[in-house]
Amino acid sequence: MVVLFVWIGAVVFAAVILGFCAYELTWKSKRLQGDLGKLQALSTQLTDLQGEVSAARSRLIEVRP
Repeated sequence: MVVLFVWIGAVVFAAVILGFCAYELTWKSKRLQGDLGKLQALSTQLTDLQGEVSAARSRLIEVRP
């Protein structure tokens, strides 16, 4: 009888641990997706800025004697 309660307790404990792990993985996945979106937007801004710097450098070279 005691063995049965120990097994039931182990199964319940394992289910709680697996549920917590699933929750953590889901939460972190959503957070990382949000971070990825922000990084992609930043990458686009940096690419635009690089183009502006290149254009400014070209204009500066044209103006110099």
